[in-house]
Amino acid sequence: MGLPVIGPRTGWLAERLADELLFDTDEQAVQIAERLATDAEFYLLHAKRAYASTADLAPAVVAARYLEAIK
Repeated sequence: MGLPVIGPRTGWLAERLADELLFDTDEQAVQIAERLATDAEFYLLHAKRAYASTADLAPAVVAARYLEAIK
């Protein structure tokens, strides 16, 4: 939670990722991974976005939603 994820531009995962983290070729995937490893500002931006996207998946939040749904 908080680790940027890269993925192919096709499929369901592409809908959840920032455009800058999507790739069409293996070479693009390597370039994105290298940028995440060497560009601190780029990494931190996407790490914060990744963390924020999972904040509502905390066990207490999920459990509360589940209990509310079955009432």
